[in-house]
Amino acid sequence: MISIIISAIRLGNFFDECMESCLRQTYGDTEIILVTDDGSEDFLRCKEKAKTDGRIRIVSCDADSSIGTSRNLGLAEAKGEYVCFVDADDMFYDETSLERMIRSLTVENGDVLLTNYIRKKGDEMIPVVPHGFTEAETTDSVDFRFRAFNSVGHFSYVWAKLYRREFLEENAIRFPDSNFGEDKIFNFCVYGARCDLVFSDQITYVFRMGDETITTQYKDDFKENWEKNAIFFDRYMESRGRKEKYEDLSAFLMMFTLIFHVRQEYCFGLKAKDFAKVVERYTTDDYVRSKMEYLVAEKICGLIEDISFRTGTDNLSKWILRKRNEGISWWLERMFDLSIDRKHSDTRGLDMGITAEMKI
Repeated sequence: MISIIISAIRLGNFFDECMESCLRQTYGDTEIILVTDDGSEDFLRCKEKAKTDGRIRIVSCDADSSIGTSRNLGLAEAKGEYVCFVDADDMFYDETSLERMIRSLTVENGDVLLTNYIRKKGDEMIPVVPHGFTEAETTDSVDFRFRAFNSVGHFSYVWAKLYRREFLEENAIRFPDSNFGEDKIFNFCVYGARCDLVFSDQITYVFRMGDETITTQYKDDFKENWEKNAIFFDRYMESRGRKEKYEDLSAFLMMFTLIFHVRQEYCFGLKAKDFAKVVERYTTDDYVRSKMEYLVAEKICGLIEDISFRTGTDNLSKWILRKRNEGISWWLERMFDLSIDRKHSDTRGLDMGITAEMKI
């Protein structure tokens, strides 16, 4: 059985489409776990869905539960041998998605399957650069981790994946209590527990873009949330006796938190002269500085194969330590003005009609 876990809190306009994609899967041995606040309108919507199909179960959560907490509640109730996660505003790519996923994972007898996805904006499907990983991949390296979680980034999300539940239970893997970034930290822990990864080049999932989705909302606690997430991972790895081996994950996480925090302010209209104030919050933060010191002292950035990312991350880690707030601000503003960050995203600028590559 596959347990499909959906955090059904703060549901938007696409829940019905999401549920339809789950219910019409050709792989029949499934249960759909909807985690929701039983005192909310979302609960009533879920209750109506549950009346239509016996595979749907509702799990109650508190009104103020985070997405991470709600997913943990779903995991605790899951009965399937395998688990997958679907966001309530997304959907499976087609009715054969789960069937193809379970076949790929069981043939290789792995712990986690990583597949490809596509983006949807309005009625338009937008291609995404494939993860490009193969079974011949050397996964225990700084370069693989950087590509998987940052530059390519397909391992940053729990959707478009299939997990063997026994592996998650044996390694006590859970989500942090967080409303964003919780899936990346979950997969940090999955990787840190030395999972047996299986890769498929098939598309199994549709990620919805748009103004009504969680990922596009302004976040006041951007830095605080991500730092809390990073510390959650550090503590998990420390409990497994492997914190130092995978410290590059939390170090690069805080570096990219700075970048995307400034990008958030840029996208929501903050004046360029104020970027330095945001940057200063990172360059003066003891936790962030300790991570940059690690990257520099261990020459971690030099282990990244892509020269643009190798050079960019090496320079930025040193600039943070030197507190070059104005210089970092100027560099990031220039990068956003030229859309360089998006040309290195999973769409490689395809959503903007860009075809030429530009390096950092």
